[in-house]
Amino acid sequence: MGTKTTLSTTAGIILGLTSSAWAEELTVSAWGGFFEETLAAEIYPLFTAETGIEVKSIAQPEDSTWMTQLMAAARAKQAPADLSLVVDEVLFRGNEVGLWAELSPANMPSTEGLSDGYVKLNYAGNAYAVGALAFYTTFVTNTNYAPDAPESWAELWEPKWDGKLGIVTTPNSGLLEVTATTFFDGVEILETREGIEQVIAKIGELKPQVSLWYRDEGQFQQSLESGELNAGLYYHDVTMLSIWDGLPVASTFPKEGGIVSDAYWVVPRDSENIAAAEKFLDFMSRPETQALMSRTMGTFPVVPRESTDLTDEEFAAVGSDITPIRVQTHIHLREGDWLETKYQEMIAQ
Repeated sequence: MGTKTTLSTTAGIILGLTSSAWAEELTVSAWGGFFEETLAAEIYPLFTAETGIEVKSIAQPEDSTWMTQLMAAARAKQAPADLSLVVDEVLFRGNEVGLWAELSPANMPSTEGLSDGYVKLNYAGNAYAVGALAFYTTFVTNTNYAPDAPESWAELWEPKWDGKLGIVTTPNSGLLEVTATTFFDGVEILETREGIEQVIAKIGELKPQVSLWYRDEGQFQQSLESGELNAGLYYHDVTMLSIWDGLPVASTFPKEGGIVSDAYWVVPRDSENIAAAEKFLDFMSRPETQALMSRTMGTFPVVPRESTDLTDEEFAAVGSDITPIRVQTHIHLREGDWLETKYQEMIAQ
């Protein structure tokens, strides 16, 4: 009897310790490469130092592949990570099929300080996603060819680029929205298929100037830096790194605005560490954390600028005060295959 009691007590202690250990580690996934590596080196250790919760950082594949893996895991009632960094399209597709856990805003008080729209709530008032970061795509140029910065996106259509523009081959790059804003008084024209076709036709006018329709971002970056390309659309943060390395490139926010893209933290519904995940999201939503991410990762903060201690120079390195152009994710989701077909037909003609 004494032995059984001792064994039972010991088993209970072991079980309790194991459960506690499980609760004190979070698996967090982010885009592989620079993003995941910098988060793991610069940001997560601060969270661990404050809370005692260890973070196991893993790299996730590109968005469509990761979405497939998340759905397969959900069918098996498993979570490949406790938290995941996702773009708008993955966020909304996952929410439509119930992939994300419900989170309590009351347990994440710092999220109250996020800019409008960065806490996604369901009808019950619970959160299913929290803004993580934003990043810009801008009008980038090779300064050896074009020493003067462009003032408007309309200059992309001017015949002055010596046939050396680089343009993304997919319709969700933001070029649709840029074209609608610059030439059609706003993105409202994209609400109808007839309007979308007008905008695609306008993009088609760029074709004589385009020497590279690209999917490989690294190829575009190298071609711009070497002078094989003279201009195009590319990430502001990556271009700023090239500038700091002394390469002949520039990133410009035209008067119509840069293209802003958002990323969100989500918790797969089968995660067993919801409470720890909420602590993580509260930490990541603080102005000081957002400012540190801007400094170390080049991301744009998802809190108001005035709540951070970013200097004017630091802020200019990651974004702009000009009202941004936003990719209309709901249109891309709704029109899906039709839009992709029309866009590729324009490129192929």
